[in-house]
Amino acid sequence: MTDDDKVPFASPAWVEIARGVLEDLASEHGKEGEAFSICESFAQAPAEYADEDGFVAWHFYLDGKSVRVGEGRVDDADVQIQATYELVLPVARLVYTPELLAGWAKNPPERPKDPNGSQSGDMSKAPPYLLELHNRMAKVTA
Repeated sequence: MTDDDKVPFASPAWVEIARGVLEDLASEHGKEGEAFSICESFAQAPAEYADEDGFVAWHFYLDGKSVRVGEGRVDDADVQIQATYELVLPVARLVYTPELLAGWAKNPPERPKDPNGSQSGDMSKAPPYLLELHNRMAKVTA
């Protein structure tokens, strides 16, 4: 994949790619009776994607093999994550290899203080295949 094939993080095109990846992963790995949802919001987003408050956001709901994905913020997701767009961008582009994750487990990276950063909800309920969602999206994120 070339840089020309990549799309801006959290843009409408990016959300559409994420929808396809989630549909693929849920159809293969989703389990009946397992549901999870998340909403991610990013402050100081590029003006062409930002809402009137300067945020770009997306969300998804998983229920077994069923997937619902959308743009914008929702209040009823199991997990709410907020961060500053430019601060999260390097992480969004990073593929999480087993070696990287093992290194982080031993020596967690120091991240810059994010004045917009917050998280609520229980990520332990997230299906394991969301790591693959991240990695596939990292490869297409400009």
